[in-house]
Amino acid sequence: MRSEVESELSALHPSQSRSPVLLSAVSAYFASYVLLCSLKFRPVVNLAKSLSHGEVWLFGGLMFVWAALVTEWRAAPVGGTKRKFSISQRLWEEIVFVEILGALYAVGVVPKRVLMFFLIGSLLYVPISSLLLYIGFHLGRAGRLIQHDSQILLIGSKERAKEAIAAIRGAGEEYEIVGCLDPDPSRVGARVGDLRVLGTTQDLTKYLFGHTVDLIMFALPLELVPNAADAISKAMEVGIPVSVVMECGLHRVGHSLNHQSLSYKAFAKLPTVILSNVPDDSAYLVLKRVLDIATSGVLLILLSPLLLLIAALIKATSPEAPVLYRWKVLGRNRKPFVGYKFRTMVPNADELKTRLLQHNEMQGPVFKMQRDPRVTPLGKFLRKYSIDELPQLYSVLKGDMSLVGPRPPAKQEADQFEFWQRRKLSVKPGITCLWQVNGRNEIASFDEWARLDIEYIKQASMSCDLRILLRTIPAVVRGRGAH
Repeated sequence: MRSEVESELSALHPSQSRSPVLLSAVSAYFASYVLLCSLKFRPVVNLAKSLSHGEVWLFGGLMFVWAALVTEWRAAPVGGTKRKFSISQRLWEEIVFVEILGALYAVGVVPKRVLMFFLIGSLLYVPISSLLLYIGFHLGRAGRLIQHDSQILLIGSKERAKEAIAAIRGAGEEYEIVGCLDPDPSRVGARVGDLRVLGTTQDLTKYLFGHTVDLIMFALPLELVPNAADAISKAMEVGIPVSVVMECGLHRVGHSLNHQSLSYKAFAKLPTVILSNVPDDSAYLVLKRVLDIATSGVLLILLSPLLLLIAALIKATSPEAPVLYRWKVLGRNRKPFVGYKFRTMVPNADELKTRLLQHNEMQGPVFKMQRDPRVTPLGKFLRKYSIDELPQLYSVLKGDMSLVGPRPPAKQEADQFEFWQRRKLSVKPGITCLWQVNGRNEIASFDEWARLDIEYIKQASMSCDLRILLRTIPAVVRGRGAH
């Protein structure tokens, strides 16, 4: 079975995959030259100076053979057949090239210095190219508004909807169609292939509030949908992108192709228009993911002695309790995940919470209490300087969270959100955001907390993220608003 990366890359045109291949080649042969120099392989140290005129032509010829085998500089296949990336194919091509090298060396055509250079470069090429393609594959996904595992709610249940279902499932992604809504009440409960009509379009707001939806696709003429403009506005209010198949009459609900929240995209080979008011700048999203991976990875390594010390202190003060608290929360568009914090409370803290709800100092669905009796003495210190949050760097590295983004809520908290507050869930959650750098628990109103998060979503950019990260450092050192 082909790997996930291979499946994704099989859809690329050769011109799209040539750049990483060339970068891999340059990296592999540069590494080969440096390695041989570091090993003091004397004939290679001055390779360029020591080659004769004939050897230069031989060197160039071998490079051409290698390029023909590996980088696929060949005539385009008949009928526009798509090329496929395969690690096994790359290995086979490298073996063929090494055999050619060996034969030429055996008959005395290739000198030892050239043989070693190409042999080591060929051996390094496959792992380097695989690593670069893997990184590019996942960073490319980070830059997409509609992710590969999006859950899609379809509006419509007739022929156009069936065509859309077939196109989505044939797109080679992990899209999941959760069901259909239809303006006709008599269609509720009907089957559309293996899907079910979950309700009418009047139920859209209610469904969005209680379920994970990453994309809404209208696959019927919009004039058939009562209050279509209001339905689209409600979806955009909470940050869920709306896709409209082109011939479905977008102009009837007050949008045109020059609208700032609208862009034309081919989705699952369907000509669609995407309406969205969440950050969809691919360059920003990719850079944000690069920053997340680099920063969280480096910090986890550098702080590992501190993390081990804190774990030991928690275990020493509470031998029977776990070191880490499994933090069950919701991510982008209500996708559940498990985050981790250092445990700062007694083991039965969740059970005791119900007895303390009357002492809640935060107005809204989130529980905050300055002198929470569940917090341990060590936990008070860890919370004051946000040290208990450090294990969340693993969630950032894994991709469940970002360094900067709205705080992820627990499911029971999200279920109590007002409709407009649900927009907090339209982007990937983070460790720090505007709420953390503006006082944290000194802000007693959840409405103000949500407003700050939505303000961040509206102005999200690389410069905004960096400003928040820089402001987080003094806020953590001072321990402002932490308890």
